[in-house]
Amino acid sequence: MAKKNTETENSHLEIICDKVGEVAINYGFNVIKAPNITNDDLSKSKQFKEFDHFGDIEEKVALTRWYMDKRMDLEAQPLAIHYRKPLSGGGSKKKPNVEAYGFEIMGSNRSTSEALIIKCVISVLEELGYKDLFVDINSIGDKESVSKFEREINTYFRKHAHELSAKVKLDFKKNHYEVLKANAEETREFLKNAPQTVGSLSDLARTHFKEVLESVEAFDVAYKIKPNLLSNKLYASYTVFEIRAISDKKDEDGELLAYGYRYNHLAKKLGGKKEVPSIGATILAKKNHSLAKKVIIKNIKKPKFYLVQLGNTAKLKALNVVELLRKNKIPVYHSITKDKITGQLNGAEYMKSSHVLIMGQKEAIENSMVVRNILNREQETVPLDKLVDFLKNLDKGNNR
Repeated sequence: MAKKNTETENSHLEIICDKVGEVAINYGFNVIKAPNITNDDLSKSKQFKEFDHFGDIEEKVALTRWYMDKRMDLEAQPLAIHYRKPLSGGGSKKKPNVEAYGFEIMGSNRSTSEALIIKCVISVLEELGYKDLFVDINSIGDKESVSKFEREINTYFRKHAHELSAKVKLDFKKNHYEVLKANAEETREFLKNAPQTVGSLSDLARTHFKEVLESVEAFDVAYKIKPNLLSNKLYASYTVFEIRAISDKKDEDGELLAYGYRYNHLAKKLGGKKEVPSIGATILAKKNHSLAKKVIIKNIKKPKFYLVQLGNTAKLKALNVVELLRKNKIPVYHSITKDKITGQLNGAEYMKSSHVLIMGQKEAIENSMVVRNILNREQETVPLDKLVDFLKNLDKGNNR
């Protein structure tokens, strides 16, 4: 009976994936069978269409409805999932020669969710062969921040409306977010001194954005704050980002390879009793048949190690350690989005790991890792530049 219940609970999981899915699994994402977009989803999506900057509101509605209907809040939180796009039933048409992949972290407000999803997306893009990546990033903040920005931009518009053409005035009154995003030649001077969303952030939103930026800095990837990068004010919040490859042409943006944003308020807008803090990302990559090879998920090497981190500095370095180990084919469990060590150590025991890799503030500063045997509690401090060889030798010893 228990087996039947387990199968029912996991009916949303896929049994095969491709190379992108394999990378996602290494970062702690479950590969799922994406839900279909229903007629009800399409109907409920209409209220958000006016500010649907990325054209994926129908998918976000379907995923949020799926999370609530399946009571995913009863599973371990946050829920990190990966799936192929587009979802069936929607109106979006797949671009030729482009593969689309979705990633979501649902059930967490923490800035580490942004850090994890951005790091995973960058790793996937690098695995797909993309180089010279950079991140455009912005924040619209929480509800308080959005309200403050609305007041400030409308006040600015009233003072400077005489500088604009009749058409732009009309467009601004209809949907000023589209005018802000377009950054057309005729509005460039007007927007030069216009209020920006980051200037209207509440204290809570400013702290959150600061933590996200610190994580991106730790990934050793170029980034800039892009003021006219906006998400749907009707349900989105906090972080929005795009990832591109640097263009050879000085005045042109590079090719859009991925985008993502937080959408904490969508669940309640759809009739849910409480918010489901979530962040999602989409990768738009050229088809690569060499990476489309199917992998049976149960055949992917199970981690023997569990990474535990303590403190903000350690969290940021821990994500780089996950990538280091992934590239060296050493899978590792982790709970990057969790803070308390008790919960992380319980996770290590639950996953039947042989060793715990512990990074605290001291280790983060010293670029080292404590490797502890779960059974006998013996431990050793290992420099990060020797960690791969150390774990490989440890793994060989365990397999004898």
